[in-house]
Amino acid sequence: MNKKIINGALLGLLVVAAPACSFVSCKDYDDDFASIRKEIAADKADLVTVKNDLNGQITTLKGQLEAANKKAAEIEAKLADYAKKSDLDAYAKKADLDATNATVQAQATQLQNALANIAALETKVKGLEEAQAKLQTLIDGKVDKTEFNTTVADILSKIKAVQGNVDALEKACNEKADKLVAADKALSDRIDAQKAVIDAFEARLKAVETKNFLSAEQIEALKKIATLEQGVADNKKAAADNKTAIGENKTAIGENTKKITDLQTALDQVKTDLADVKTKLADRPTKAEVEKMIKDQVDPIKKDIVKINDRLNFLEYNLLVGLELIPDSYYRGIEAIESNQFAYNTWTVNQLVNGVVDYKVNPTQATATKLTSRYAEAVYHLNPADAKIDTDPANFTYLPIDRAYRATNSAAVITVKKATVENGLLKLVLDIKGATKDIDVDKMVTTAALQYKAPGTTPRIITSAYDAIYTNEFSKLQLFDLDKQLVAGVNKNSTTSGWDINNEGDSLAIAEKVRTNGVQKDGTTIAMDKNAAEAVSRLTKNGFHYEYHLVKKDANDKSFEAFTLDSKTGLIKANYDKNKPFVNVGKTATVRVTLVQGKDEVATLGFFTVHISQKDAVIKEFTSKNELKFTCDNKENAAAKYEAKVVDLATELKAKAELEANAWEFVKTGGELTQYTFDNNVAKQAADAKKLGKVTLSADGKNLVWDNITKEQVAKLKAGESVATYVKVQKKSDTNVRFYVKLTYNPASEQAAPVAEFAGERISNDWFKNNIRTDEKELRMHFYIEPNNTQFNRFDKFMYSINESYKSGTVKIKPLTGYSAAVLGSVHSGWRFVTPKETVVPGNDGKQYTLTVSKNGLELLANNVVIAKITNDQEGTIELLNNPTTQVLLNNAGHKELNKLQTLTARVGYVTTVCAEGNVKTLTTKGENEFDVKFLRPLDLNFDGAVKFLDANIGTTTKTLDFTNIVKFTDWRDRNAAEILANDHVTLETLYGVTTIYVADEKQWTTDLNGDNIATTKLVDNYGDRGLHMTGGTALVLPPSALVPGFKAYDVNHLPSFTYTTQQKAFKTYHVQVPVKVGYSWGTFDAFITVTIEGTLNNDTNNTRRK
Repeated sequence: MNKKIINGALLGLLVVAAPACSFVSCKDYDDDFASIRKEIAADKADLVTVKNDLNGQITTLKGQLEAANKKAAEIEAKLADYAKKSDLDAYAKKADLDATNATVQAQATQLQNALANIAALETKVKGLEEAQAKLQTLIDGKVDKTEFNTTVADILSKIKAVQGNVDALEKACNEKADKLVAADKALSDRIDAQKAVIDAFEARLKAVETKNFLSAEQIEALKKIATLEQGVADNKKAAADNKTAIGENKTAIGENTKKITDLQTALDQVKTDLADVKTKLADRPTKAEVEKMIKDQVDPIKKDIVKINDRLNFLEYNLLVGLELIPDSYYRGIEAIESNQFAYNTWTVNQLVNGVVDYKVNPTQATATKLTSRYAEAVYHLNPADAKIDTDPANFTYLPIDRAYRATNSAAVITVKKATVENGLLKLVLDIKGATKDIDVDKMVTTAALQYKAPGTTPRIITSAYDAIYTNEFSKLQLFDLDKQLVAGVNKNSTTSGWDINNEGDSLAIAEKVRTNGVQKDGTTIAMDKNAAEAVSRLTKNGFHYEYHLVKKDANDKSFEAFTLDSKTGLIKANYDKNKPFVNVGKTATVRVTLVQGKDEVATLGFFTVHISQKDAVIKEFTSKNELKFTCDNKENAAAKYEAKVVDLATELKAKAELEANAWEFVKTGGELTQYTFDNNVAKQAADAKKLGKVTLSADGKNLVWDNITKEQVAKLKAGESVATYVKVQKKSDTNVRFYVKLTYNPASEQAAPVAEFAGERISNDWFKNNIRTDEKELRMHFYIEPNNTQFNRFDKFMYSINESYKSGTVKIKPLTGYSAAVLGSVHSGWRFVTPKETVVPGNDGKQYTLTVSKNGLELLANNVVIAKITNDQEGTIELLNNPTTQVLLNNAGHKELNKLQTLTARVGYVTTVCAEGNVKTLTTKGENEFDVKFLRPLDLNFDGAVKFLDANIGTTTKTLDFTNIVKFTDWRDRNAAEILANDHVTLETLYGVTTIYVADEKQWTTDLNGDNIATTKLVDNYGDRGLHMTGGTALVLPPSALVPGFKAYDVNHLPSFTYTTQQKAFKTYHVQVPVKVGYSWGTFDAFITVTIEGTLNNDTNNTRRK
């Protein structure tokens, strides 16, 4: 490292010794200088390392010194917390102990407090020990000797104070112990004296007791003696307690004495250790000594570093060997620096009053032309690129020369105004005065070389090559309107632009809308800037700036008051008052823009206009809360007519836009106000499909009338929701000033569908209790009976009119009111099937059937097969259809089986609808308008008790079946065959079309023999036939579709017979059940023949066989 430093120093001496000289741009020595720079950089790095090492050592020593001082301060603080002598004085100044018991107790308490203080002292001794350890640590540090001696002396004085307090405490404790001993002795003496008195009394008491009599005085004396004895006993106990306490106190005093001794020993050790510390610290250098040692070592190095830095700085500044222009243009093919100069004729303009142009006369332009100084910028490559440059402009000089065939001095004076270096580039800002040559005119060109004088004792001068410099002169400056692409007018009457800004405080940057054009030497017009907002342009570089001012065109002009304009930036905005948001809409102001050279010379100007426009805005809203009507037709009016006062709108226009009533008008299409839609605050005329009703003016013009809102237009609207349309008003003198009126339909309620109220009055005799729904009554429908009973046909149909069960004229609903004529005119009421309460029901074929109702309610279906119809909905005429599906449902249960899922049941209601076909709405109906209708099975057949056999008759007994002996064969009226013949003059089989009896095969017969279940126990399979058989009868030949598996069909008038053969044993009565099916005009239903086999004649209860 030292070698490198010497090499660097030698190089510095060589540079210093070199004579002053100038260099032209040359790259031949780049490698040499690069090598030199590399060595210098390495030497500099080594010096930095040495410097950093020394600084690190200094920092470490200072840190150790500060740490030692800090620890000494901590020890001093801890010693300050130890007990002072005054803290122990209280224990040495107590009064002597009394001889009483109370005094002894107080002294014991004081001894306990003393022990507590000794414990505190022990804690402080522990603190001293810790301080000793910390002091030992400090021995290894570098501490100020004087400060340490002072601290140690202070610690010793505090230790002596603590020792003195301990000695005083020990002495006080010993004195108090001695006093306790004395008090104990005095108390013992008093006790002994009292005991002697008591002994004397006891002797006298014994003498009295031996005499066996006492006087009153003696008795009183005895009482006193007893009291005295009790006192003596108490004193003995107190004395014993005192002795115990004294013993405990003596023990505590002994322990305390030991602790004090131990404390003294510990304090002595601390003194010894502190003395050792003091001795060791005396050998350490002081803070001042350490700082001096460091200073003696560092100061010479600092001086060397300063010298080296000076040399390095010199080398860095003198590394520059060349400057090379980066041309910004070429002048006739020559690398050149372009300078700009502007020629202009100043304008005389109207003065400002309170920041506003007070326009009196048109501006005028001077005839004399002024020229600006030339402005130029030049950029040079530095060689080398990292050469250090002093950018003081005084270090830079240009050498201008006008060149033709021979060199002449130039009249141009080139001054560097500013210099900067960035990324190896030197950038200069130039000011050029005096003429530069024009090749076309002068046949000469002005050239210039840049000279840079490097700082230093012996300065070096670097000169660039000569480059051309020429002037680009611009004249005829004019402001240009970028929107209209026109030259701006130069007075208030020749404005070119009409910019719009929104009334809600929006702003417009005028500076972005204008620029300045100028004419070059060749006569072409070019832009002098991108726009007036461009921060750096030809104009700004040459000292131009823009100013912007509102214009008061005449004495009455107040248009400027609607605007705020920043005169420097050209930002203009409309003044906005939220309470009068539209007051400035439509106003137009004139703005003067000037291009100013320097402080106040107007080089050119232009006049423009700014107009306050508006976004589409709602100025007033009217809301209809009319009820949303119930309607039938989508074209029907869904809301009542709504009217809003025009005067309310006029008030808003006056307040917010300062428009009088005669200054605005509604926009109309034909006789209606034109409707608009709003989308993203943009209004558009509404298409027919988007219109909402019709908006007109009342005949007197005082009201807005909103009507004919159809149901179709608000089909999805619900109460609380809104729809809206808009109409427009506009200023008569300026239709661009327009406002919108919002018409909102927000129904407060929605008219519910009508509710019908059934007025029918029932004839109570026709109505029966409903076994399923006990709070209802039901109708029961049976076979239709011909009115003329002299001509009986078969009862082959069910038909009934419900109205017959109501009082005449009452089957209707009460009149509906409050609805449109279209609704009220469409009301229709009539009887309908409604969905049954039980929709899945069984048939006697073992299947389940689902009951449904047709859409019009006039048909009842089971599994999609119509089983009943209402043929006259006004009379309520119900007809049950005779088909296979109806038959299996009708014959599922007998006419008395009226519970759930038994007798076929339909549900019927008096239903009211409104609206035409395709839009029919069924109304809720109040009252007893809905009920069940049960269809009673016409015929029941029960053979119970019809066939009986008695056992033990000789041979075989036969029983023939016929209707005359089947007394329980009844119809829905509970009439049997004989009663039907007697009353109806017709046989049962003829009346109901009974044609066939199906009897089950013998293997299907069941029995209750042996106590079995007669419903399921087969006779033949379990017990044999037991002598019971069926024979005879006329069997029918039926088509396959009429056959029933397991059954045999018989003619109803030629039924088979049962035969029974007596058994060879005695038994009790039992029964056999024979399944049968009855075929009649409404299908088949199931029944049984119950055959009774009565027990053996004259048999006893034990069923023993007869001998």
